[in-house]
Amino acid sequence: MMSRVGRLTRFELAKLFRQKLPYVVLFPIVGAILLVIMRGMDVKSEVVADPRLRDGFEYLVTSCLWALRLVSGFAVVIASLSLSGEASQGTYRMILVRPVTRTDVFISKALVVAIVVIALFIATALLSYVMLHVVHGFWRDGNYVSPLNEGRYTLMGEEIVSDPNLSKDVLAADFRLAMALSILPLLASGFFGLLISSIFDNTGAAVGLAMFLAIALYGFASVDRQAGKYVFSHSLEYGMTIAKHRAEAYSDRKWEEEEIRRTWVVPLLSGVVFLGAAYAIFVKRDILT
Repeated sequence: MMSRVGRLTRFELAKLFRQKLPYVVLFPIVGAILLVIMRGMDVKSEVVADPRLRDGFEYLVTSCLWALRLVSGFAVVIASLSLSGEASQGTYRMILVRPVTRTDVFISKALVVAIVVIALFIATALLSYVMLHVVHGFWRDGNYVSPLNEGRYTLMGEEIVSDPNLSKDVLAADFRLAMALSILPLLASGFFGLLISSIFDNTGAAVGLAMFLAIALYGFASVDRQAGKYVFSHSLEYGMTIAKHRAEAYSDRKWEEEEIRRTWVVPLLSGVVFLGAAYAIFVKRDILT
């Protein structure tokens, strides 16, 4: 079974990356990162005492937050095209006459969704890190000064003001925790799209409904904060927002164990439910007519 799934996964990845969609989605992600990081360049006559000073970690966390929001939406779109695309094109007839089962096909589709989501996640982190250093790094006394060193930076790193509230190591740990907590919500978004894709033969209907429900759930979670804690996609917000506020020197913002637990438990359980429901629908419905 593993060899069959491996071959199908490689085939699906090759097919996906021959299309334009995986490359097109990078443009808005890169755009979001650049807009956040280059925001610091639009400052007039900034001086050391200017309250608009920014810490490098604030730029890094904020750019990742906005980019990962886009990744969550793209995960829904790409996943909702997965199973419905095969059904609409009638390719299941060719696939299932070979020595593979529906379970093999479903597992390979789920793996492809997970691989794409993780690839976009890694690309977001790397692009944010590189662009931050290109825009806000600078040379002083013959040495390169990273915008992530302890301190608060002005436009293009012209001046440094010490920030005694939180050290570089603390902010770095905040960023790592926030990014780790964002992986499961992104995967849950992809598996949500896979569930919708398993219901429809028409790709337009699958993508339309998946995006409508994803946006509606996210909007509901933003309005009702208490109920929003139990919405899988909104779990992305907690860790990144806390890390952002702490980088902005709101040192009264603390990590809460209960919220951290909810931030990974909710998308984990949601993802399992979405995968289980999608598999049950896929193996039982008629996909060959």
